[in-house]
Amino acid sequence: MRKFSSYGSVSKKLHYYVPREELITQACRQLVGEDMDDGGHYITIWAPRQCGKSWIMREVLWRLWEDDRFHVLKLNLEHLKMMKDADRIAAAIGEDLIRKLNIENASVSGMNDFHTLFLKEAIKKPLILIMDEFDALTEESIAGFAGVFRNIYNIRREDPAPSGQKEYLLHAVALIGVRAVLGVENAKGSPFNVQRSVNIPNLTDEEVSAMFGWYEQESGQKVEQE
Repeated sequence: MRKFSSYGSVSKKLHYYVPREELITQACRQLVGEDMDDGGHYITIWAPRQCGKSWIMREVLWRLWEDDRFHVLKLNLEHLKMMKDADRIAAAIGEDLIRKLNIENASVSGMNDFHTLFLKEAIKKPLILIMDEFDALTEESIAGFAGVFRNIYNIRREDPAPSGQKEYLLHAVALIGVRAVLGVENAKGSPFNVQRSVNIPNLTDEEVSAMFGWYEQESGQKVEQE
């Protein structure tokens, strides 16, 4: 029998859960884009902690993996929260990208050459990049990565070639964190448009009731309303 989970990512096999299909579909649509050739969007996924951001984006990740037009990669950055130097952080994330995307003859020494990993000479098809716990990074690093992504976004937007033939193949980016910490939407010329951001709200009364109804059906026990 399933259980309720109040911490960590929910398992769809072990726990009662709310599908949140509308949010998952919305995030997928933003990342793939309205037109493949135009590219996807650079977005933030935000909510207070323990509201299901990581679980929803895991579901998005698995769904996008089924689309072989893209490389789809999710990086968890929480392990870098004790690292202070922006160039060291960029190099560490760069090493992760190189390994997971099998990029040949590449290296990253810092923030200045981080962008080279997204050139069409480096990766073979458009990349959808999801960066979880982005708000664990230092403010300097957040500003540095936002600048790199802003430059790539602007170059891609001015390039008339289809998404898979542009100079940079960074098709879409999702930065997951707490909105007040991210702050990247407020930067001048930022591609992270607040109107395209995905807010993960708390469960509604209807969603909670549906989950309790599922439990009642399986257990045969009545949940008393307060």
